[in-house]
Amino acid sequence: MFIESSSFAASATAGIGVVNAGGAALTFLMVATPVGWVGLIVGGFAVAGTAAVASISANNISKKMSGGFYDDIMKWISF
Repeated sequence: MFIESSSFAASATAGIGVVNAGGAALTFLMVATPVGWVGLIVGGFAVAGTAAVASISANNISKKMSGGFYDDIMKWISF
């Protein structure tokens, strides 16, 4: 449960960070000409893809590292 919850938190944080940064960048394209709207659509797909990759990567890294953290916490508590 520790591993799953920590990996979920890490992946959610990474995804939200990418979406917030990308959303701020895409805000400027909304007031642009019709060419800007095309950029908004393409940029939206790019932000969504980047957020997915960041979330999956953070999830995988967190799952690999969480076991060691859990073991350290349990050793610390048992003393």
